[in-house]
Amino acid sequence: MVAKEREASVKEVERLRSIEDPMEQLQYSGEVLATLQAITVEVGEIRRGAVDALRGQGMTLAQISAEAGISIARLSQLGAPRRRPERLLLSSGDTVHVVLPVEQAPYPEGPQRPVVHESDIAFRKDIESLAREYGLATETEHLPAGEYVDLNRDGLVVTCGPRQSPWLTQILASDSSYGFERDDESWYLLDKTSGDKLRSPHHTGEKGDLAYLGTLPRPDGNGTWLYCAGIHAPGSRGGALYLAEHIAELYRETRGHLWSCLVRCDYDPDSQEVSNAELIAPVRRRERLRQQR
Repeated sequence: MVAKEREASVKEVERLRSIEDPMEQLQYSGEVLATLQAITVEVGEIRRGAVDALRGQGMTLAQISAEAGISIARLSQLGAPRRRPERLLLSSGDTVHVVLPVEQAPYPEGPQRPVVHESDIAFRKDIESLAREYGLATETEHLPAGEYVDLNRDGLVVTCGPRQSPWLTQILASDSSYGFERDDESWYLLDKTSGDKLRSPHHTGEKGDLAYLGTLPRPDGNGTWLYCAGIHAPGSRGGALYLAEHIAELYRETRGHLWSCLVRCDYDPDSQEVSNAELIAPVRRRERLRQQR
C-alpha cells in the first residue's frame, strides 16, 4: 500500500511538471500540495499512534529510540499535544474562554438564586475535552442575564442565547445567513437565504433540538469569536458535538472567512446526553476576515 501511494505521488509530480500552461500548472500544484499534505497528516497520525502503542506496552522512549533509530527528542515531540491548524477555531493562543449563561431560578424557600443549567455545564465539559485534544487550557466565565461580555478577546466561546442576552440580537444581525428570531409561537432559527423558520423538534414532542454554530466578528475588528447556542440547552451540546466531530473539516472549508451553520441533534430527556449531531442547514461562508491569525 505504501509503495502504491508513493508511486501515485510521483506520478502526480510528473504530471505537474509536464503541464506547459503556467496558470494551469499553478492551479494544479495547489491540488497536489493538498493531497500530499493530507497524506503527511495521516502518516503523522499513524506514527504517533505507533509510539503510543509501544509506550502502552511498557517501552520507554530510550528503548523505542534504540530500536527504531529515532532520536528521543523527536519521539518526545511526537508524543506532545499537536498544534493542528484547526485549533484556531477554538483559540490562536493557549486558552479557551467558555462563557455560560446564568439565570435566576425560584427556590422553595427564600428569593430567586442564580443557577447554571446542567446542559450548559455539560457544554463546558464538551468544549474542555475538545480543547484538551489540542493542548489548550479552558477557563469558564458566567454571564448573568442582560449583562455584557468582553468580545474583544482571543479564544472566546459563547453559548448564551438572545433570550438571556438581548444584545446578541444586534450582533447576530451581521450574519446574512442565519439567526435567532421569535414570534408568538416560539423562538426559532431563521435561514435568511431561504426564509425558512426552523423550530426545535422539542416543540412537537420529539427528542431533539437545534443550534446555531458559527463565528461572529469581534467589535474591534481583530478576529472572531465562536458562538454555539441551541434553541434549548441540549441544542448547544449538539452544536459542540458537531464541532468536535467535524472541526478539521470546518476549518478547511471556512479558513479565513466568517461562517455559520445550523445543527440538529437528538437527546435523551432523562440524561440530557446528545447524539446524532448533523447539519440541518449548510455551512455558509461570509466575508473574508481582515486578518487571519
